[in-house]
Amino acid sequence: MENSLSGKSILVIYQPWREFRGSLHSILIEGLKGIGLQVTYLDIENPPQFKNNHIADKFRNIFERKFRNNKQYILYAENKHYNRFFYSQLLKLNKKGEKYDFVLIIKPDEFSEKVVHLASTMGNKTVGYIWDGLRLFLKPNLDKNRKFLDELYSFDKNNIKDFPELDMKFLTNYYVPDAQLTPFNERKVDVYYIGALAGTLPTQRRDWKMANLIKHLKGNLDIRIHISREFQEKDKGLKPEVNYTTEFTTLQENYEKTRNSKIVIDICKSHHIGLSFRFFECLLYKTKIITNNTDVVNYDFYHPNNILVVDFDHIDDYAQQLREFQETPYHDINETIRKKYSLENWIKYIFKQGDYIPF
Repeated sequence: MENSLSGKSILVIYQPWREFRGSLHSILIEGLKGIGLQVTYLDIENPPQFKNNHIADKFRNIFERKFRNNKQYILYAENKHYNRFFYSQLLKLNKKGEKYDFVLIIKPDEFSEKVVHLASTMGNKTVGYIWDGLRLFLKPNLDKNRKFLDELYSFDKNNIKDFPELDMKFLTNYYVPDAQLTPFNERKVDVYYIGALAGTLPTQRRDWKMANLIKHLKGNLDIRIHISREFQEKDKGLKPEVNYTTEFTTLQENYEKTRNSKIVIDICKSHHIGLSFRFFECLLYKTKIITNNTDVVNYDFYHPNNILVVDFDHIDDYAQQLREFQETPYHDINETIRKKYSLENWIKYIFKQGDYIPF
């Protein structure tokens, strides 16, 4: 694949609320550097804490709650508070006077109109990408920001269908290439999962879903649920079959586990059908996956040997399929299809550079 990106400059403005070190953000930045781009990213770590002490926000919050019954306004006010910081950081960067070939804004719905407008003046082409679903209370941000974006992509087909006025185009997530690959039959872990609890209601608790799933699996299982220390001490519903952890798992640790596991579990959030990064990590490492995301069967890399779709709330109905799936070897996917989901092809496609494979 011709490297039409080498030496070109890009400004990355990343989804707020996340630390840089060991995050998807840092992996993205290093991956872009690895394909020859000159990368600058907006440093928005450690913003001042939101205390709702901005006088205009306080009065507006009272008005919204009491007279409009708008319980989500506080979330909007919090977002507005942080965007004041984001804008000040972007102004500092803008004063350096550099003009970028490309500007990539991850989750433009999280940013204010002032931030996105200023960012769009700093590059020749500005693109937004939504990689984990549109937060509805922030859609007004996107309505205002859309005019400053040359293109807007979303990983969720439902968001695209539900909001045609935003003129979003479909684009999946990606993987960052890794030279290391463990042969399938040499992998030490049969089934791997790490994830958050996702809620304390019986219908939400992923530890309970995993406990039911484990009954139908065999071999070396590494199933972990991340919880707080307080929850671990107080909750009476913890399952002995599940490993609970209060320690943060880095992305590099997660990649290592995925590379050395035969099967990874993916649980799709109920409010979107876009594919998580897990699918593309598994495509990279040739790892099989058990998921409740029914839309995956419509993707060109889907193969029943590699991906089993289940309903985790009725997992007993899949007992035989789970046994057979564990015994089935991995089916190699066409190399052109695999390359399509690489970061290099993904970024070429977004900015229409060189010989990209279309999505």
